[in-house]
Amino acid sequence: MKPRSLITFLCLSLLPLRLLGVSVMINEYGNGNGTVAPGTKMSRNEFIEFVIVEKTSSAALAAMTFGDSNDATSMLQGVFSFDRATLDSVLSGASLSEFLPGTIIVVKGSSLGAQELGYNPFDNNADAWKIELVAGQGAKDHVGTLINGNITIGNAGDVVWISTSNPPSRNTDTSGFVHAIGHDNNPGLIANNVAAAFGAENILRSTATSGVSIANMGGTTESLVATTTSTMGTTNGGANSLWLDGVRASAIPEPGRALLLAAGLLLSLTRRYRVKATSES
Repeated sequence: MKPRSLITFLCLSLLPLRLLGVSVMINEYGNGNGTVAPGTKMSRNEFIEFVIVEKTSSAALAAMTFGDSNDATSMLQGVFSFDRATLDSVLSGASLSEFLPGTIIVVKGSSLGAQELGYNPFDNNADAWKIELVAGQGAKDHVGTLINGNITIGNAGDVVWISTSNPPSRNTDTSGFVHAIGHDNNPGLIANNVAAAFGAENILRSTATSGVSIANMGGTTESLVATTTSTMGTTNGGANSLWLDGVRASAIPEPGRALLLAAGLLLSLTRRYRVKATSES
């Protein structure tokens, strides 16, 4: 490959990843014992892990709803929303107006520890790329009562979703889903709708007993596994870690990347000047 072509290729490879029409993905969820803490509407020891894939404001996140389905994956069960005041305080502390691509947001039950709001991607520390919200605090049961169950991951099956519908219009409404993953050996209506909309790989044909997490080991194209090793709040290893590391690197250019982009621009300007000089002579 010629040097000019190589630089062009490298510069293009550094462009940030974009998942068309999607700003948030679900990267993992964990099944616990299903015991719901009073006033939280979520199992004490379960969690949902989201990944931001495009710059996203607190307003945009707070306008979405998320939740799960019943065990039969045939209808929606619990509906939550993000607390905007909490998200605003996180962004203010980081001196940012939007959450950067590569950010992990965990929503967890009350037995999985206190909220973690020390978000600062500029720290060059993997832990600084995440926030953890406790059910009933930074993420809350939606005020609507049409769909009014608890978020409790089912052993036989479940679908975890995030939607632009606020809230969904009925317990089978998947029209606003921007992303969803799930597990079920015998998929119901919701699981089948997710597979049709996002791909069969988004529904793992498996059960998930207490202590099992469903984790994405891929990138924007899911590679789901059932595992007893939870990676709540961190990348999931393998291709998932490589993907998110790349997304984060693109969100905050390193000095070397900036120099490479500058070199590419300089080469382009030099070539343009030479062409112009030749044509004038």
